[in-house]
Amino acid sequence: MSRRIFIIILSLCLAVLACNLPGTNVTGGSQASTPSAATATFTPQVAVPSVTPPSPTATATTAVQSASPTATSGVPCNLAEFVTDVSVPDGTPIMFNKTFSKTWRLKNVGSCTWTSGYQLVFDSGDQMSGPASQPLTNGSVTPGQTLDITVNLKAPGSAGTYHGNWKIREPGGELFGLSAGPFWVEIKAVANYQVSIPNWPNFRAGDKGAEVSAIQYLLKYHGKNLTVDGVFGPQTTAAVKSFQSGNGLSSDGVVGPNTWSALIQGAQVGHGKKGDAVRAAQTLLNKFGASLNVDGNFGPQTVAAVKDFQSGHGLAADGIVGPQTWQALVGY
Repeated sequence: MSRRIFIIILSLCLAVLACNLPGTNVTGGSQASTPSAATATFTPQVAVPSVTPPSPTATATTAVQSASPTATSGVPCNLAEFVTDVSVPDGTPIMFNKTFSKTWRLKNVGSCTWTSGYQLVFDSGDQMSGPASQPLTNGSVTPGQTLDITVNLKAPGSAGTYHGNWKIREPGGELFGLSAGPFWVEIKAVANYQVSIPNWPNFRAGDKGAEVSAIQYLLKYHGKNLTVDGVFGPQTTAAVKSFQSGNGLSSDGVVGPNTWSALIQGAQVGHGKKGDAVRAAQTLLNKFGASLNVDGNFGPQTVAAVKDFQSGHGLAADGIVGPQTWQALVGY
């Protein structure tokens, strides 16, 4: 019995010793004793971490997007926007072979400044004796600014509707215009044209505006002492009544056809003239977008503005503000 127990204990001891022999732990011994194998497994994990590549890629993409103006603005370098016809609106009747001046007001809605290197050029349609090209401006027109562009033309000698398209050429030779294409001039050439000017309107106490300012300037031209503020108040009413009384008119304080005719009596103004009658004309011209300084000096800018207004309203473009031009300036 004791011998059997001894044998069992001996067998257990041998089994435990067998488990701890070096030969039974080959895999573990190889990883510990072979540096090259350990290094080969460990090095790529440290040298190429999985988070390294995405970081520079994301940074580079952000930098490119912020540096691109096209991506953020989308505004072309050269583009114009039509604002208004300063003179000769579409369909204006012009007598055969009569010269006239067409003026557009355009806005620079591109991202580049228009300079003296830019040209106005005829594009297509009826040229009407206009130039093939001419300088667009002598200065510069920055994005957001407007520019009045004038070209001198001549009505054809036969009846009909004539339409001419125009564009702008930048210094590099590229043509551009409005987003929808060119801007244009369109007239009706006629053998005879009877000018139809609106009747003189009535102005009275409580009215305001450029016409009231013109009345006040004309009253000053005739020697009345009052403030020009564009408001038909008590002071203006009193001055009108005084003027009417002194000129044999009904003293009602209302500026109607007879009073207008008396106010412009002797007030024909042209180049070189100065004074309150000129200020009245300049004030009325600004109503049509002339942008003149109301300084009372009838200089080249005022002459040009008068001619533009006259040609755009079927009047003889002589640059002189006479009875018909006064009535047109007030009536339109």
